[in-house]
Amino acid sequence: MRIDTNFPASLHYNASVQHEASLISAFVKRNKRERYREILSNPRLRHKFTSKLAHFTDFDPQYRAPLPSNKLHAANIALELQKRRSPSVVFVISENPALDQQELPLVEALKEIVGYGMGTVLSCIPGQLAFVETEDERFILERHNPLEKHEYIRFMVDLKDKDSNVGRGIFQAAALAVEWRNIGGADADELGEIQNWFGKNLNRPTSFGRDKLRLGICWFKTDATEHIARIWEMVRILEQNGIYVKKIITDRPGYVVYEDEWQLVAEPFRKGTLPRT
Repeated sequence: MRIDTNFPASLHYNASVQHEASLISAFVKRNKRERYREILSNPRLRHKFTSKLAHFTDFDPQYRAPLPSNKLHAANIALELQKRRSPSVVFVISENPALDQQELPLVEALKEIVGYGMGTVLSCIPGQLAFVETEDERFILERHNPLEKHEYIRFMVDLKDKDSNVGRGIFQAAALAVEWRNIGGADADELGEIQNWFGKNLNRPTSFGRDKLRLGICWFKTDATEHIARIWEMVRILEQNGIYVKKIITDRPGYVVYEDEWQLVAEPFRKGTLPRT
């Protein structure tokens, strides 16, 4: 097997985020999505998802398209996917570490997985078309209707922010914990390293409100998987020092006053953002 490693690292990472986040949002049962998002956002936990693929039962059955019994070979499967407008290069999610998170030509990828009994998903069109090979069966996942509303995640503590009058976000909480010496030593050093990473990899919002009141609240987009993985590292440090962090999710963040690739800032609607834990 030849794996092309000439893709720039940033392009490969963006492809990984797009394909995996879209796969979960489009094809996994609703009550399992958040758990799998959290697992895939943490490289140390990724195996908990890929190891399930050989006997995965959490794909929503309404999006499964069975393959005719006479079209289960790699060449015929490639034709079926091409009829559905699959591109020539696909993204691989697999329990086989040699294939996992690789971008491969469609036909080559199928030859590597069909009949080998290793749980694998080929994401062809993010959120619209995929092929699944398990230990017992193979089938296509296809979705024509638009994805559900976008969801956003926020990590907060009970300490209220004086401007927005809601719980402070995790970045404020971490900064105050160090300033007030609630966290010190190695934990403070590790927290500082994580904060430095965010300083280099997350833009500071240019607006927090439509006027001088600065009522905006920051939310992560669910496909900001690497950022959310780092946030969970911060959560671990804070909570082992007695600072409890709450995660909330909403599809109604409010009036958007700033947005970039990984986050947005929104002023809550008058009746709230309908968050859930």
